[in-house]
Amino acid sequence: MTEDRLKKLRNCRKCNRLFSAAEGVSLCSRCNDEVDDEFTKVREYIYDNKSASVKDVSHNTGVETDIILKWIREGKIVLGDHSSISFCERCDAPSDGNRFCPKCVHELSVGLKSGLTEKAQPQRPKGGMHIKEKK
Repeated sequence: MTEDRLKKLRNCRKCNRLFSAAEGVSLCSRCNDEVDDEFTKVREYIYDNKSASVKDVSHNTGVETDIILKWIREGKIVLGDHSSISFCERCDAPSDGNRFCPKCVHELSVGLKSGLTEKAQPQRPKGGMHIKEKK
C-alpha cells in the first residue's frame, strides 16, 4: 500500500471497523447507512406525530433520545409549531413542550420558596432598647 492510502485509513467511530475515509468522515459506509435510516425513521415519525415527545419518538423508532436531540439542535430536524419537543430555557435540556425541564422547575420553586420565607420573617433590630409608645 502507498503512504497516501495508509493515511486515509481510519477506524469507524461507531463499529471500530477499519475503512478508507475521506477527510472529515468518521463513520464507515455501513454505519453511515444505518444512521441515515435512523434519521429517516425519526423525521417521518415526527412528521406523522407532530405532538409526540422525545421519549415517544425514541420509543417508537428505536433511536436513542440523545441522537434525536442532537439532530434537532443541529437543525437537521425542524420541528413544527405544534411540536411538544422543546428545550429548557435555563439549562437547554429537553422539556417536552414546557419552558423549563422538571429539574429546573424544582430548583426554581425551591429558590422562590426560600426567598419568600426569608421575606416573611420580621426583621429584628440588633440590640439596644425599645420604647413602647403610649396610645
